[in-house]
Amino acid sequence: MGKLLKGVVKFTAAAAAVGGLCYVFRDKIKETQVYKDYDVDTKIQKVKTTIKEKMPKFFENEEDIVEEDEIFFDDLDHIAENPEKEYVDIEASAEPAVPAEETSEE
Repeated sequence: MGKLLKGVVKFTAAAAAVGGLCYVFRDKIKETQVYKDYDVDTKIQKVKTTIKEKMPKFFENEEDIVEEDEIFFDDLDHIAENPEKEYVDIEASAEPAVPAEETSEE
């Protein structure tokens, strides 16, 4: 049983690593000739529609389904949406701040 568990763990780790690399390089993968030749986008869309037809109860509340763009927050998108962000200048003063306890004793 130990060998089987080790094999499952190794396979899971390898699959996660491959999936992570594919996610990181997804834009470059979409630009490759093989991706374009096999028309992967239309095939993915066909699979999605087939699943929706076969499992309609699962997709009754489509507003509950979270898109990939909503899961991963992109700082650049947030900056583009809020260009007028307020910043506070931090100035080094010659006098250190005195805690409130010390000022009340004087």
